[in-house]
Amino acid sequence: MINKLTSTLYGRLTAALLLSFIVVGVFAAILMVHSSRAYQQEITQVMHRDLAAHVVDHYLLFENDEPNLEEAEKTFHDLMILGPNFEFYLLDKAGKIVACSADPSSLHLDFVDTKPIGSYLQSPVIQEPIFGDDPRGIDREKIFSVAPIVRDGELQGYLYVILGSEIYDRVSDLVLESKIIQWGLWVFLIGLAFSLFATLWLTGLIIRPLTKLTDHVCMIQSTGFSKDPLKDGELIGQLQKWASENTDEIHTLGGAFKEALEKIREQYQNIVTIDELRKELLSHVSHDLRTPLASLLGYLETWELSQDKMSAEESRQYIATAKKSAQRISSLVEQLFELAHLDSGNVQVNREPFSIAELVQDVLQKFQILAQQKNISLAVTPQDSSITVIGDIEKLERVFTNLVENALRHTSEGGSITVRLNNTGQLVAIEVIDTGIGIPDEDIPHIFDAHYKAGNSVRGNTAHGGLGLAITKRLLDLHQSSISVTSQINKGTKFEFQLQTGY
Repeated sequence: MINKLTSTLYGRLTAALLLSFIVVGVFAAILMVHSSRAYQQEITQVMHRDLAAHVVDHYLLFENDEPNLEEAEKTFHDLMILGPNFEFYLLDKAGKIVACSADPSSLHLDFVDTKPIGSYLQSPVIQEPIFGDDPRGIDREKIFSVAPIVRDGELQGYLYVILGSEIYDRVSDLVLESKIIQWGLWVFLIGLAFSLFATLWLTGLIIRPLTKLTDHVCMIQSTGFSKDPLKDGELIGQLQKWASENTDEIHTLGGAFKEALEKIREQYQNIVTIDELRKELLSHVSHDLRTPLASLLGYLETWELSQDKMSAEESRQYIATAKKSAQRISSLVEQLFELAHLDSGNVQVNREPFSIAELVQDVLQKFQILAQQKNISLAVTPQDSSITVIGDIEKLERVFTNLVENALRHTSEGGSITVRLNNTGQLVAIEVIDTGIGIPDEDIPHIFDAHYKAGNSVRGNTAHGGLGLAITKRLLDLHQSSISVTSQINKGTKFEFQLQTGY
């Protein structure tokens, strides 16, 4: 039970507060009783400081240098009737008791130590109680009043008055057992208990937010992240009440935990994405490389087995065909890694203003020989170098390369490919138009998916696995630009996108 109680922060605080209140309560009670008694003793001693001197001045206790025992006993008897709180002792110079108001048989001491008497007589003001021997108790001290008895300038002895007789002690013990003291004790205990419960209640209010935060953390710990961003968002949304800018330390802790959790979730999603990309890459590599790799191995094995029977020309043809297959494999691998890199979310875009017409003209120039072989015209309109855009030149060159290469692959001899530029002010609209075979309507929504092959796709022996348009879309996404396509079968296709104007 105790271990269970102290297993929580609130339980430990409760136990610590309870123990503290008990210790403080006991200490306070003892201190209160002790202080009250010391206060009372100091007042009593100060009030009766001249009591012994008054008795010495008005009563004859020594006569002819000898103690007048008969007169002393009569005086003590009369004074005891008037004040039972006092005990009177007649001492000689050495402190020996020669007469007293108490029963001599009840005395335990014959001498009273004169050092406290000397301290008492030398103190002009009593700042704290001065205690002296109590002849009726062994090793017991009490407050007192004392006065020297001097005759003809010579010290005869002392009148030693105990301020708190045996009768006073008995009455004091009876008063301690009275209802007033008991009620006072009960009031003190009730006040102490009320303070304890109030403190525990306030502690509970302070601890409650921390308890809620702990519950949220434990819930997230037991649930964990998933591959569903919406589900993870709802999970972290439960921590929305914790604001890091709040000056309250618990809210600051909750807000910091929420922000850290969001960063961890983002990193987790990146890891999941990279892992899925890795699996997808392996799947695509195995699928797209199978055909050219089989061709490469087939030609090499045939050449190896038949090279002795082949002519030099046939041998060169086999090696050239194998080389083309190897180049297709290299190009496919390069595209696969490029697509995986674009999908990783770690691509940097170096934006700068440049002439879009000049970039397009450079790209068209790369395909001029292939276009002439197929009798396809390539053009950019208008050829205005003042039309500028802001973007990453290298990545946009890749975009135009993929679009023109795709258009050449699907455009028949005698056709045309035109890149049209239209400066609208803040944006430059770009169209890549061909007169090719077109794209079926049912395939248009999927042409930007990696490895998707349209029903009338023309790839032949090229090094393309359906990745060119997928790469194009991702490169334009990095420029916050979307690409659209319109097409008609056997009439041609038009790709459109926009780029920010450069000033």
